[in-house]
Amino acid sequence: MVAEAPAPRLSDQRGVAITEEPAPVPATIPEPDWDHAVELIHGANRVLLCSHRKPDGDAIGSLLGLGWTLEAAGKHVTLACADAPANALATLPGAERIVQDLSPLYTVGEAPPWDLAIVMDASGLDRLGSIYENNRDLFAALPLIDVDHHITNDRFGIANVVDPTAASATEVLSLLIERLGLTPNVPAATCLMAGLMTDSLSFQTESTTPRSMRVAARLLEAGAPVAKLAFQLFRQRPRGSALLWSKALGTLQFAAGGRIGWLEVTRAAMDAAGPGADSGGLSGFAGSITGVDVGFVLEEGQDGNIYVSLRSATVDVARVASEFGGGGHVRAAGCHFAPPATIADARAQLLPAIERALG
Repeated sequence: MVAEAPAPRLSDQRGVAITEEPAPVPATIPEPDWDHAVELIHGANRVLLCSHRKPDGDAIGSLLGLGWTLEAAGKHVTLACADAPANALATLPGAERIVQDLSPLYTVGEAPPWDLAIVMDASGLDRLGSIYENNRDLFAALPLIDVDHHITNDRFGIANVVDPTAASATEVLSLLIERLGLTPNVPAATCLMAGLMTDSLSFQTESTTPRSMRVAARLLEAGAPVAKLAFQLFRQRPRGSALLWSKALGTLQFAAGGRIGWLEVTRAAMDAAGPGADSGGLSGFAGSITGVDVGFVLEEGQDGNIYVSLRSATVDVARVASEFGGGGHVRAAGCHFAPPATIADARAQLLPAIERALG
C-alpha cells in the first residue's frame, strides 16, 4: 500500500501549526490482524466468501467486490449468502454467481474444497443464517477471516479485520485490498462503491470520515460509475416496493409522546405487493419524522421470524437490539424474534426497551 503524503502544514495567527485536513481516523485494527489476514489470503488458492442473510448493499458489495479482486489475482472464489440479492443489488456485476446453498459444492466428512473462508459485514457467524447453520463443521475446519465494521462484532475469526469507525465493511475491505497490493478492477470498484454508498447513505452518516472519502475517490479512479449507482440504489424503486410502502405507511404509529415511531409489514402485505417488494428504507423513514428519536420496522419474514430494523440519530439502538440477541451500529441495528412470536409480541417487548433507552 502506498503511504499518503502528509498534509501541508500551515500556521494560524497565533503561530500554532495546523493542517489542511482533519486528523486521520484512529487505527482500531491491530497490525498483527492486518498482517495475518494478508498472509492467509496470499497463501490461499480457493476462497469461500460469505456475508449475512437478508443482505443489504454493504453485504453484496463486499462479496462481489472482494470476489472480483481475488479472482483477478488468480484465485478461485465461491460467493455465498443465505438470501439472494434483490432489486438494484441484483444488477451489480456478478450478483448471479452468489449461491444460497453450499451442499452441492462439497461432501460433509470429506476435505473441504476451500482452504480459506472470509466472512464480511457480519457481527457473528449466526448472522450468516442457513449458510452457517447447515455447515457448522465446515466453518470449524477452515481458517477464517472476519472483516466487519459493526460495533457488536464478536471477533470470531483467527484474523479479525474489524473497524467500528468505518462507514461500511467495503471501506475496510478496500483498505485490506490495498494491503494485499491489489487494485480493484471496474466490476470490483463498482461493487465496493455500492457498499460504501448504501451503508453511509451516500456519505451522510456520522461514520463518514475523510478516510471514507479518500476510499471513495480511489474507487472512482478505478472506474466505479457513481452516478449510475446513485440512480439505481437510491432513486429507482420497483413497483412492488412502492405498493408495499403504500400499505406499510398506513400502519404508522407513535409512542412515548411521539419520540418513537414505527411501521409494521405483514407477510400478507408483502405477498400482495408482488415482485420486487422490499421494506428497505422504511425504518429510516420512520426515524426521520420530526420529533421521533427512534424509528423501527417490524416485518413478518417468510421463515416465520419477526425481523426488526431500528434507526436513530441520537439513541444507541445497537444496545436495544442486543437485549434481544441482535446487534449492529449505534445508529442502525436489528434483531429478530423467533416463532411463535407475532408482530404484536415483538412490539410489546420492544417498546419498553426503547423507552428505557430514551432516558
